[in-house]
Amino acid sequence: MSDNSLPRLSRIFIIFVCIMQGFLTYFIHHSSTSSLLLQQSTILYWQALLLVLPLVFAFTIVRLKDRFLWQNLAICLVVVLLTATWVNWNVEAVDNISQYDGVVVPYLCSLCILMFIALPWLQTRIKNKQWNVSYATIYDHLCINAITVVLTLLLIVLFWGILWLCVELFKQLEIHFFRHLFFRNNLFIYTINGFLVGVAIRTCRLQTHLMKAVRNLLTLMVKGLLPVLSFVALIFIMTLPFVGLDALSGTWSPSALLITMVSLLIIATNIVYKSGLKVPPYPTPVRLMVNASLLVLPLYAGLALYAISIRVSEYGWTPVRVWGYLVIIVSFFFSCGYAIAVLRSQRSWLHPLGMINRILLPGCAILLILINTPLIDPYRISVNDQMSRYLSGKVAANNLDLALLRFNTGRRGQEALIFLYQDTEFVNNAQRKQRLEKMMMEHNRWEVNSELEELKDIHPKFTADFIQQKLVLAKSTSMPEESWWKMLQNNQQVDVDLCLRDSDVCIVNSLDLNQDGISEYLLCHIERDSDISCHVFAKQGEEWRNIGHAYFPPTTVNASYFEQALRSGNVKAKHKQWHDVVVGNEPVKIYYPEAE
Repeated sequence: MSDNSLPRLSRIFIIFVCIMQGFLTYFIHHSSTSSLLLQQSTILYWQALLLVLPLVFAFTIVRLKDRFLWQNLAICLVVVLLTATWVNWNVEAVDNISQYDGVVVPYLCSLCILMFIALPWLQTRIKNKQWNVSYATIYDHLCINAITVVLTLLLIVLFWGILWLCVELFKQLEIHFFRHLFFRNNLFIYTINGFLVGVAIRTCRLQTHLMKAVRNLLTLMVKGLLPVLSFVALIFIMTLPFVGLDALSGTWSPSALLITMVSLLIIATNIVYKSGLKVPPYPTPVRLMVNASLLVLPLYAGLALYAISIRVSEYGWTPVRVWGYLVIIVSFFFSCGYAIAVLRSQRSWLHPLGMINRILLPGCAILLILINTPLIDPYRISVNDQMSRYLSGKVAANNLDLALLRFNTGRRGQEALIFLYQDTEFVNNAQRKQRLEKMMMEHNRWEVNSELEELKDIHPKFTADFIQQKLVLAKSTSMPEESWWKMLQNNQQVDVDLCLRDSDVCIVNSLDLNQDGISEYLLCHIERDSDISCHVFAKQGEEWRNIGHAYFPPTTVNASYFEQALRSGNVKAKHKQWHDVVVGNEPVKIYYPEAE
């Protein structure tokens, strides 16, 4: 059965907007950053806006002319712009993708959680024309939104699983067309994912009766699991006094396990409680056990706070610990609220629970906004604490976590590394100075560079001059122009940092691959006992682009001869025997797996 209250035009727009979300996401990740609207300083804004606005639109739209819809989108726009501005400042001067992702990924994840919490209020405002609604309405939207997210992810997994099966079947016939179409075509991947998201949201919004049936089935399942979870929570607390708190401090990260138990109990209790129960859901002994587990929830949150405090005392603040600490604080408030709900439940089971959730959920949303502003900045807190511990002597210079400063704290961590390089006390040790120099040169925390003795003037980013010293120009290859070196310095698709290792060699050849009179550049990276990679760079307009690549194992060629031929410039273009075709004015690219 369907709910036809959603107009047909709105249904079409849900899918259209989600497809545009996928297309624009592809566009900002694979297009030139030289345009006015799409620059390095604006990419984060586009990422955040494309994550939030289309999904809020798809989840909340009823009628296009509804002014509350556009007011909701305006509110989301303001929140995203305010938070993204601060996060963008944190990554504005970073010079590697790992450092960028270390700040941006937590921000985008926090936006997803914020959007999930805020959606029920945005939806009810359109439906009820007011913010203040009953908890029953909020719960209905929360639950159905959660089921929609799960079903959407399931649809995406199943769809791509079927495509993978298709690719593998045709692979047995030596037909590789579908692999290139489905898994090598980024435009297809992004747009089809957007289409699947739109279809899933539209379907779930229409099948309201089916969604309620799924919710009721889920409630029955969780109702049987909640007593088991409560029993585990109680026996752990009863066992802990006999073991002592030292058992918690001795483990690596008990806080995550303790908060997981708190979260599961809170979620399971809410699913069973739904929007209020006049009849108790369990027999008296079972209900008392569940109530007892809710009463000890503050102890769990307190133990988690104790465990993370030990870690902070020993090793200082990090962004992960700041996030974890805030999660624990939120869990503590929920735990205390649920314990109060047990103590004040006289008329019905957990009667005050709805009011408690209506207070705490908006509080979580506010906290998620504040942590992405200067008021609660985990990167400022972390870097200031780590440097304070070093300057006060609490942590030895040799034990300072340089990788944390380099990859997880944005521009503040980068500034801290520059401060350390200028600190005579830190760099008076030659081995420590070398470790700092190598860390400042690395692009990700898994990179292992050899000694970089050639580097005289340390800077947190690769300089074009330094790259030129390390790459080998083949015989008869002229020096590429400055813009090519700068492109290579910032190109995320080419691991140019590997060329800086003493064990590897990278050779540049110039040749005209398309016979237009303008030379392209072939950069080949040869690593001992690993795949050989080659990249082709062509100038398109005023910008150099990576237009082609090849990967093959060294066992397929004589690696020594291959390297010598590259160095001597013994490289020439080979015309392909089989060409593409043009039907009328329409180009058709033909794959020849048998010929290749």
